[in-house]
Amino acid sequence: MWDWDLRQPVLTWDERTRAMFGVPPQATVTYDDFLALLDPADRDNTRRLVAAALDPRGSGEYESEYRLFMAAGERKIIAARGRVLFGDESGERQPIRFVGTVLDITERQMADRERERALEALRDSEQRYALAARATESAIWDWDLETDGLVWSEGIERVFGYTMAEVPRHITWWYEHIHPDDRRRVIHGVRDLIDGPLPDSVRALAGAVDINAAAWYDTYRFRRADGQYTTVVDRRSLARDAAGRPTRMIGAMEAETDREHLEERLRQAQKMQAVGQLTSAIAHDFNNLLTVIAGNLEFARVDLGPDHPARIDLEEIGKATERARALVRQLLAFSRKQALKLAPINLSSVVRNAETLLRRLIGEEIVLDVTLDAQLPAILADSGQLEQVLMNLVVNARDAMLSTANDYAGRGGRVIIETATASVSAEDSATRDGLAPGVAVLLRVQDFGHGMDDATKARAFEPFFTTKAVGAGTGLGLATVFGIVRQFGGTVRVESTEGQGTTFTMLFPSTPTSDAPAIPLPPTLPLERANGTVLLVEDEDAVRLATRRMLERQGYVVLEARHGAEALALWHTHRSTIDAVVTDLRMPEMSGIQLVATLRQEQPQLPVVYMSGYSDETLDDVHNAMTTFVEKPFTIDTLVSSVQQVLLSRRARA
Repeated sequence: MWDWDLRQPVLTWDERTRAMFGVPPQATVTYDDFLALLDPADRDNTRRLVAAALDPRGSGEYESEYRLFMAAGERKIIAARGRVLFGDESGERQPIRFVGTVLDITERQMADRERERALEALRDSEQRYALAARATESAIWDWDLETDGLVWSEGIERVFGYTMAEVPRHITWWYEHIHPDDRRRVIHGVRDLIDGPLPDSVRALAGAVDINAAAWYDTYRFRRADGQYTTVVDRRSLARDAAGRPTRMIGAMEAETDREHLEERLRQAQKMQAVGQLTSAIAHDFNNLLTVIAGNLEFARVDLGPDHPARIDLEEIGKATERARALVRQLLAFSRKQALKLAPINLSSVVRNAETLLRRLIGEEIVLDVTLDAQLPAILADSGQLEQVLMNLVVNARDAMLSTANDYAGRGGRVIIETATASVSAEDSATRDGLAPGVAVLLRVQDFGHGMDDATKARAFEPFFTTKAVGAGTGLGLATVFGIVRQFGGTVRVESTEGQGTTFTMLFPSTPTSDAPAIPLPPTLPLERANGTVLLVEDEDAVRLATRRMLERQGYVVLEARHGAEALALWHTHRSTIDAVVTDLRMPEMSGIQLVATLRQEQPQLPVVYMSGYSDETLDDVHNAMTTFVEKPFTIDTLVSSVQQVLLSRRARA
């Protein structure tokens, strides 16, 4: 950490900064002294960036990388970030303080360069394998031009139905399976590529490289194992030796229908990603608004008392706030931006614990058939969120079988819930949205309702899309299922036929039971009048005001900061009096986790309460007694109880 009072020529560096720059503990350091330590090639750029940060017309933000030459000949690469604090002097905005941090990134930069050199060597020595790998879900082949030997990948069976054993390892087999009307054109195109002149780019590199390649692309008809012809896209790359002689041809074939399917999957994935980004942004802002509403609602309840005529109105506002909070949680589940409390759990146990509730949800007209594997491996998940998945799917199944709109009223039906162990192969992984190969856990929910047509099935997981009557559903049920399953690293697929029913199949990666302890939840403590100082860091003004009032009502002294740099400045001035930190997770420039990591370099036992309603941060550092998390929107009781918890934990260790 560093701090520069701009009214003084001397910079304030902590002991780590001095050690990083090789400056003795008691030595005085000015701005010119600092510049003298830098590589001369980096000084002008550093001056320019500092001047831009100090400009009263700018944002005050500073970010830079520069090199140091140490006395012993050692070289370091430093990353620096900071913010200028401005004040009004003589009626003009002027910089008064400059605070920030420095980080030694030398080893990281060296590791990155070494990794790039290794990757380049791998690309040079195994180029033919890289060329073949471009063809995903294709029949990949390798043709030796000297022997006319032809080797196919296992994709030949998936694409065309041939087994590896029945395909001769010779190029004539390929010739013979091209449609007669296309054969002459295709073969001539291949021979022209092989016999053509050596490209200038290859000729110039001859003797300096082992392989270079020229590409060929064509579309033609190819005979499948069932005797029918299918249109294929064939991409080929011609490899040459160091002298420029053609040695082999490597490439892939895929059916036109497969390509169309892949393109459609890509379009759907891009659409879902865009919708997810939009919903998470809305949910983030809405959660901050709900925090302000909920906080001020509690203030009003306390100030007006239980007998005030407005009490009934306040209770209705409270109910509406809770409904809005539940809606936002569903949006965040879809967009996979919840700060979840993960733990190794047994999926069969989750289903068994929820079974009574599920039977009540579906009613007496529908039979619930549950088949559970008692020997399931654990998965890393949140049991409460998995129960939400089950409830959403079971309610949808119930509605599908009892829907009057589809003439199923009164028929009842059956819902099947099943858990099992599954194995994911490398080929399955490619079609399962990246689910890693290995042991997985399966959850299947099946109904025998009216089912879905293809158009409905394609949009099933979109938020706000529903086939129910107006007012009968929000369209977030299946979107929530999709988001929760994906956030736990799993995949979900839907199979449905009109008039026959729908099946949802989910796969989750298994995990060793020793992984990831659950995030400790704040216990319910009796609220007492408190004393102590809390550093509150929140970039939303209204949320910060409401949170400050909650803490002050309980007796805490509150120091407010709008962002990480301001919090560091307050910490530098008041560190001896600050008892705990309450910080938002997501803030511009510096996240709450980054801020706490910096502060705990000086005070490792600092009590911390994280707060957020939207986060893609990994909350690894909450697995200890002096750190906890509260979800926005929160109540006064939840917030203050959390602060009390972390303070009590520190006192217990003192």
